[in-house]
Amino acid sequence: MAVMVTVRFPAAAGSPPRSDRHLTARVDEPPRVRHLADVLHGTGPEPADDLWRRHPGCAVLAVPGPDGTVVVRVRGRDAPLLFRVSGGRTDAAALVGSLVHALLSLGPAIRR
Repeated sequence: MAVMVTVRFPAAAGSPPRSDRHLTARVDEPPRVRHLADVLHGTGPEPADDLWRRHPGCAVLAVPGPDGTVVVRVRGRDAPLLFRVSGGRTDAAALVGSLVHALLSLGPAIRR
């Protein structure tokens, strides 16, 4: 099931609040859903490299890695990002993928 995610950021002094809306989908969703997603997450029958190549409209791909990590690919960035998630959450890839997309939407503001 695809999910629309909205993340709201507090306003910096003198600027309006910012938000990010994006569509997330599991990698095992039907192709018509995956092609609409901004963030793909999870594991499925297709290798992550193939998913990344076949879904050029996807900005973020988050897949569970070894030892409770989440490996995140970001469109336009060569090296993947690696996150360690504690607590053994089954939805960790979905949460991390959405967080990365939301932070990317801030653009230069994230560097402050």
